[in-house]
Amino acid sequence: MSSSLRRRLAGGLAAGFVVLAGLQWWLAGLAVERMLQQQLAQRLQRDAENLLAALEPAADGLPALDAGRIGGEYQRPFSGHYYRIVANGVDLSSRSLWDATLQLPGGDAPVVQQAAAGPEGQSLWLLVARYRKHGRDIRIAVAEDSAPVAAALREWHLLYGALTVTVLALVLAVQQWLLRRALAPLDTLGRQMQALERGERDTLDTALPAEIAPLVDQFNRLLGQLLRRSRRSRDALGNLAHALKTRLAVMVQAAESPALDAHPELRQRLADSAELMRRSIERELRRARLMGGAHPARRSSVRDAADALARTLAILHGGRAPNIALDLPPGLTLAMDEEDLMELLGTLLDNACTWCAGRVCLSVSPADGERGDDLMLTVEDDGPGCPPDQLESLSTRGFRADEAKPGNGLGLSIVRDLVDSYGGALEFGRSPSLGGLRVTVHLPSRLALSAPATVKE
Repeated sequence: MSSSLRRRLAGGLAAGFVVLAGLQWWLAGLAVERMLQQQLAQRLQRDAENLLAALEPAADGLPALDAGRIGGEYQRPFSGHYYRIVANGVDLSSRSLWDATLQLPGGDAPVVQQAAAGPEGQSLWLLVARYRKHGRDIRIAVAEDSAPVAAALREWHLLYGALTVTVLALVLAVQQWLLRRALAPLDTLGRQMQALERGERDTLDTALPAEIAPLVDQFNRLLGQLLRRSRRSRDALGNLAHALKTRLAVMVQAAESPALDAHPELRQRLADSAELMRRSIERELRRARLMGGAHPARRSSVRDAADALARTLAILHGGRAPNIALDLPPGLTLAMDEEDLMELLGTLLDNACTWCAGRVCLSVSPADGERGDDLMLTVEDDGPGCPPDQLESLSTRGFRADEAKPGNGLGLSIVRDLVDSYGGALEFGRSPSLGGLRVTVHLPSRLALSAPATVKE
């Protein structure tokens, strides 16, 4: 079944109209055919009565026809109009029959009408009536070629069919116009939903038909409720993070107390426990923040985030002075929370700066291949890269390709969680241009609020 409401309505209405038009055509055809047959029968009945009136006794007492009272169509051979009169000892036939004979049906019915075969292969409609005149029983048979009637019926069907098709086309056109007008609010609602997803609006308009307005109003209420819950969740997480980090700082300060100088093992255990707690708190807070989702109306500039991160990373990695190249579309904004975008780009760029020999590149472009509808965000470096057998493990929580490098192995796993929360995908490989690791983030194109038009720096 088609998933389009417009196509389903249009198809159902069109099918119903075609069925009704076909039924009307069939019934009208029967009515016209019956009318033509009745007209033919009336003509034959009238001709039979005229022949009866023209039938008078001759000098010998036998019935004879007055030639002056007989129509010319009965005089021309094979004209399609024929008669035959049978009385006591008399059998008269029209000249139009020439040497053919009009066969009369048996029976005693006063009037008989039926199809009959005529001369020259003609199809006739035959009327046989019984009369009594001047004391004699008379049977008068009158026949007419039915081909003109059939031709008139075919012509009517062609004309009516052309008219029906024309009316059907007009009705379908009007129907499509009415459907577009009736379903226009749904199209408007769909565009508003897309704008809501891109972060261009906070709610949906309720100035809609009465059948849709309650649903949209309920959706707005649900959206507001979810946003309030998300806001409360984030506020609670922030308060929890502040409280936990305050107490964690007290533990770290206690571990560094001079009172523990005589107990180095205890100091180390406290320090290790504090570090593990810090990592666990950071990990769970980030996971909870991602689970809470972002505000649907947030819009974040990729250029602003990338520029800010490039300046920060240049300071953090100042001793190595990595060259961070930005290959970004001008004015590109994403329907993402600003914190999420900074987390995503910051983790990927920081990881690339840690491993690079001196060059890092961030680029955004439309994806190709199977994910052609997505937006492709790529971070590459000229570092040693990663062995192919370890690429799938890079985003595994706690995995570190080189234990000598600083870090806790949580960065790329957090990135994967973040990308998953926006319906995207994470891909690892080797950079064909720089030779190091290439991390590709596929994001749904609906998150992009401008068309990619790349400008390099």
